[in-house]
Parts: sequence; C-alpha cells; structure tokens
Amino acid sequence: MTGKESCKPEEKSSGGGVLNVSTQKLGDLLIKKDNIITFREGLFGFENLKEFVIINIEECRPFEWLVSVENPEITFPIINPMPFFTDYQPIQQIEDLAALEAKDPKTIETFCVVTLGGKPENATVNLKGPLLINMQSKIGKQFVLLEDYYSLNHPLVKK
Repeated sequence: MTGKESCKPEEKSSGGGVLNVSTQKLGDLLIKKDNIITFREGLFGFENLKEFVIINIEECRPFEWLVSVENPEITFPIINPMPFFTDYQPIQQIEDLAALEAKDPKTIETFCVVTLGGKPENATVNLKGPLLINMQSKIGKQFVLLEDYYSLNHPLVKK
C-alpha cells in the first residue's frame, strides 16, 4: 500500500471504521480509521497533534494533503520528493529508525512538506525535515537531517 493510495477520500458508507472529517480547504472527507497515521511526537510546531491522514486528490497531484484528525483545519501540502530530487536519500542519514517500528525499510515512505507560493515556480520543499512513515504500522515521525546541504525551503522547481 502506498501513501498515494492509502487515504483516498471515500464515498459515503456506513460502519464504525469510518470517520467524517470536515475541513475548510478540502471539504468533508470520509476516512478509514485504519488509515490514521500516528506521529507520537507530533510535527514540528504542532507537537500536540498526533493523528493525521494523507489525502490524495487527483486534481492536486503531485501534491497530497496531510490532514490533522484532531484539528482538521491544520493541513499540510506534501509530496514524495524522490521524483523531484533523485539524489535525496534521507533514510540513509538517520541512524535510528526504531521509532517507526519498521522491520523492513521498504515499508517506509518519505514525504516532505511543501510551501506553495502564488506562482508554481515559488513553491519550496522542506528537505531538512522529512516525514518518514511506516505504511504497515501507520507510525510516522518527522526527522531533522543534520547535513547542511538540505534546507527548510529548497525550491521545488529550478529557476
């Protein structure tokens, strides 16, 4: 299961395994409880928020949305950075992945928060603080890469 498929908005259905999440930016979303990702330490600046889902909206690709379940007004545009930055390998720089409870590194997906500008060429990516998510256990963590090469606001598109 990939991040792009794991938390698609669903058609209305009944059952106890579905939550209705209402957001101003994305509208009403029905999400499976199984798709909730737990960030035990929260995200930087949002340490009190622990549960998120990834929402994939076809017309927003390649961007997806990381939405707080506890406060749905908190949403972050995110991307899988690998297609844009082929030499970006944050998992190789992190010594301890135990927090993700991953037995197989292939279950870990990498996402980066995007800051969208008024124009596409102004979009930046936080390569310094990637989000790593174990897609099997649904546990995520935001890491800080120590190398100075990566920045908090790396241009998404070369100018």
